[in-house]
Amino acid sequence: MYLTVARQLIVMAIIVVISFFFSRKNKFGSKESQYLSRILLYVINPCMIVSTFDVEFSGQKLQSLGLAIGVSFAFHLIMIAIATPLFARKKTGQDQNRGRDSLSKIGIVFTNSGFIGIPLINGVFGGEGVFFLMGYILVFNVLLWVWGEWLMTGTMRPLKILTNPNVLACAAGLAVFCLPFKVPYVIIEPLKMIGACNGAVSMVLLGLLFSAFGENCMEGQKRAAPVKAFAKPLARDVFLRLVFCPLILLGATLLALSAFSSVPEINLIMSVLFIAACCPVGMSVSSFAVVFKKDADYASLLVAVSSAACVVTIPLLVALLEALV
Repeated sequence: MYLTVARQLIVMAIIVVISFFFSRKNKFGSKESQYLSRILLYVINPCMIVSTFDVEFSGQKLQSLGLAIGVSFAFHLIMIAIATPLFARKKTGQDQNRGRDSLSKIGIVFTNSGFIGIPLINGVFGGEGVFFLMGYILVFNVLLWVWGEWLMTGTMRPLKILTNPNVLACAAGLAVFCLPFKVPYVIIEPLKMIGACNGAVSMVLLGLLFSAFGENCMEGQKRAAPVKAFAKPLARDVFLRLVFCPLILLGATLLALSAFSSVPEINLIMSVLFIAACCPVGMSVSSFAVVFKKDADYASLLVAVSSAACVVTIPLLVALLEALV
């Protein structure tokens, strides 16, 4: 399986590189990235999620999805337990560092299970793998707007959870899955066609963001931006996100495989969830940095570096899982 994962990551990386050079040549920037981000978030991803649930209803499959949701919740709690104590002793007077610490916590816990995870899982396992990935994404979005926003503001807005496009799409998808009849072709086929764009568009967006980040770095050098000051926290956060947390979750994955060995699809479920947990820092970190006026330069660098490094770390971690199972 790790060779399939590595091959799929290379395919995705090639699209990112093509998008990067094309964006640099045409000087695409925030306007284009905002458009792609919005169409991914509000159109392509919801269509793909709903169409993923267009499969024949099965009580066993519904139970397996419930198991995926439960394990995903446990995974996130483990990562929160890892991230929280690491920044507990910071001095209260350093506002900038505290803001960066909050971004670090979010980056360590919340992976890019959407823009990178979905096309990766789809390329390796197909629609059945994406079906179980929805459990991870559902937990991701709920906790992001509960724990993540609390870190940023000290408050919570439950309405943000209920109106999140991915959460709404999961609810609609579950309704489609439980229908006693198949959704008409003329309705479901457009959703499938739009959803099929997820992989390519996600990688095009990532290349565009890398390009824009490169331009910002060049401008930052003129402003004497403290990029060197990011080196230590960046190395720490990337290591925690791509190596330390996945290794801890590898142990949890092995426990789950043993505990739920009677579940017919347990190997697929745990492989999907483990890969989702091995993904790089989620783009939500950059979004939160901008929305809540935190250190956006550091957030962008964290997303960029971890996304590049995951091409190496994910196949190695999957190979380790295969060797231990």
